[in-house]
Amino acid sequence: MTVPQKRSKYLFVSMGPGETGQAISLAKYISKKGGRVLFSVNKKINLPFFKQDKSFKLFLLGTPEELKKIIKKEKPEALLLFNSKIWNRHKTFSKHPPFQEKSMVSISVDSNWLFNKEQYPKFPFTTWVDKHLVVFPKKVFNLGLKKNGGGFKISDLLLKKIIPIGFIPFYKKPKSSVISKRRKRYKIEKGEKLIFSYFSGFGASHRIFAFNNLIDSVEKLIKKGKKIKVVCVGPTDNLDEERLNKKWLTTKKSLSSNEYFLTLASSNLVFQHQGMVTLSQAISANVPVICNVHLLKKYSIPRLHFWEVKPFEKIGVCKMYSMSTPVKEISLAIERLLFNKESIRKMRKAQRSISQAGEEKAFNVLKNLIKENL
Repeated sequence: MTVPQKRSKYLFVSMGPGETGQAISLAKYISKKGGRVLFSVNKKINLPFFKQDKSFKLFLLGTPEELKKIIKKEKPEALLLFNSKIWNRHKTFSKHPPFQEKSMVSISVDSNWLFNKEQYPKFPFTTWVDKHLVVFPKKVFNLGLKKNGGGFKISDLLLKKIIPIGFIPFYKKPKSSVISKRRKRYKIEKGEKLIFSYFSGFGASHRIFAFNNLIDSVEKLIKKGKKIKVVCVGPTDNLDEERLNKKWLTTKKSLSSNEYFLTLASSNLVFQHQGMVTLSQAISANVPVICNVHLLKKYSIPRLHFWEVKPFEKIGVCKMYSMSTPVKEISLAIERLLFNKESIRKMRKAQRSISQAGEEKAFNVLKNLIKENL
């Protein structure tokens, strides 16, 4: 007897804060479609995302062996790994799962092009999943490939397992009344501009240089008479006390997934490092973006974040600067994307041209895999 599709059970496993944001978005979509969702996170740092959301049965696990126990007990039809690099330093997980479940399909959900162990030996990925879903539109993904002028080389054999599905998360832009209410919460007065920034402190490590560049750039603009406020989300322990002590700066160590998006979507500009989850939310909210990336020369993965963001800059949905870009240049870019109507219009138009929700396509891939596996 086959299991009715609406009762299929999906086990989500998320890696870091960014992946948890992606997973929550897809989990909510699948729940609305009748799927039963189990949610597991492997870091306590992910738990704040759920402080206002009790929708899922939630597990905290730290090892593949604990995952094995959950699978044995819950018997899901589908396993979703949010990042194929999860547990990539744990023995042989990337090559061999610690469980044998022929009745279960598996996918990874990725926001990168790191499917080449020779090019990126420090990032082994799970080769045993049925499909790798990449959370970009196909146009963006293709621009990242070396054969199309990007920085990533992926074999033709592996490309057959990779499906670009669009952005996850992809939220609808809030109503103007919701945006107005959110801006009032942060005391944004008439004529003031709001910058939303995020520096996670997890997978990409804490981008202190990006925070410093943002604060110093805004300081220059405020001295020119510009009315700007900044909301910065992320850890503050290692930040410079003098830069933190600004009347126009509000810091939040963490926000729930809903609060995060609503605050981002109510801003006039997003300033971030290379985080793809924040970037996808900014695009779906049609908010201009500046990415301040690290070139990572010391990690033998030169220009990794540059190459990850470059396809988006080529399309025109964001501007990208590096750690060494002068503050004066970054400040001018912020000014243009806050006050120059033509610069704002042009970027928003580019964002709308590639706005593509990925939740429905991901769900359809899963449904088809489960059906084929019955």
